[in-house]
Amino acid sequence: MPKQFDDLQARGIAEQDSQPDIMNDLPKLHAMRFGELLDTTFYLYRTHFWSFLRIASGYFIAMGIAVSICFFDDSKGRAEIIRLWTPTIVAIFGVSLFVVSGLVFASAQAYLEKTVRTGAVLGRAGRQFFRCFVGSLIYAVLATLFTFLLLLPFGGILNVVGSSESLTIIFGLVALLVMGGVIICFLTYWCFFAAAILVEDKSIWIGLRRRRDLIGGTWWQVIGTMGAIFLLSSAIDFVFRIAFGSLLTLAGFVEIGELMNETIRWVVVWEHFPIKRAEFPLSYILMYFINLSVGTFTLPIWVIGCTLLYFNQRIRQEGFDIEVMATHQERTGESGFVSE
Repeated sequence: MPKQFDDLQARGIAEQDSQPDIMNDLPKLHAMRFGELLDTTFYLYRTHFWSFLRIASGYFIAMGIAVSICFFDDSKGRAEIIRLWTPTIVAIFGVSLFVVSGLVFASAQAYLEKTVRTGAVLGRAGRQFFRCFVGSLIYAVLATLFTFLLLLPFGGILNVVGSSESLTIIFGLVALLVMGGVIICFLTYWCFFAAAILVEDKSIWIGLRRRRDLIGGTWWQVIGTMGAIFLLSSAIDFVFRIAFGSLLTLAGFVEIGELMNETIRWVVVWEHFPIKRAEFPLSYILMYFINLSVGTFTLPIWVIGCTLLYFNQRIRQEGFDIEVMATHQERTGESGFVSE
C-alpha cells in the first residue's frame, strides 16, 4: 500500500510538472529593503545574463563605430572632425537611449514574468522611442540648467576672492559633488519616467509627473538608494578596468604612464582630440575596446537596480502587489484555472 501510494504520488507530481503551473505564474511581489533589492538585481542579471548582454551589445556596436570615425581621413583638421562628431554624438545618444530603454523593459519582464523575450523588448523600445527621446532631452536640459545655476555662485566667489591653487581645488571638489548629486537626482527621475513610458504605456507628460507620485515623502531614501546602486555599479566597472589594465601592464602592452596619459586624453576630449591614425597606437585601441567591453558588461547592473527601485516604490506608494494579485484572481477565478 505505501508503495502504491508512492507511485501514485510520483505520477501526480510528474503530471503537475508537465503542465503550466498557473498559480506559480503570479510573481511574488513585496517591498524590498536595500540588501534584498541588490540581491534581486544580481539574481535577475545572472539568470538572464545572455539576454541582457545581447540587448546591451547595441551600445558596444554604436561606440565602436563612433571611435572608428577618427580613421576616415587623416587630412581633415580638428574643426572638421568636430563637425563630423556632432551628428555622431546625437546618434550615439539615440542608440544609447534605445539600449537603456530596452534594458529597462527587459528588467521589468524578468521581474514580473520571469522571462526576457528579446524581440518583445526591442519592439517595445522602438515603439516608445520618440516618447523616451523627448522626455530624455527635457531632463538633460533641466539637469544642465540646474547644474549651471548651482555652480554659478561658486564661480562668482572664485572670481572675487582670486584663483589660488587651494581655492581652485576646493571649487573643483564642490563642482564634482554638485554634478554628482544632480546626476543621481535626474537619473532617478529619468528611470521612473522611462519605466512609466515602457511599462505603464503613459504619455510623455504623465511620465514626467510619475516621480512625484512614486517618490512622495521618501525623497532622501529613494535618492540615497539610487546613489548606492549607481556607485556600486561604478565600483564594479572600476575594478574590472583596473584588473584588465593591470594585465595589459604585466603583459608589457602598455606602461603605467602611458595608461594614465591615454585615460586623461579621453577625459579632456576637446583639448586632445585625435586627428591622425598615428595618434592611435595599438595599445590605446586595445585599452579603449577593453574598457568599452567592461562598460557594456556592467551597464545592465544599474539599469536593473533602477527598474527594481521603480517597482519597489510602486508597491510602497500604490499597492502594486495587491493590484497584481487582484488582477490575477479575476483572471484565474476561484478554482485557480484561467477563465475563458
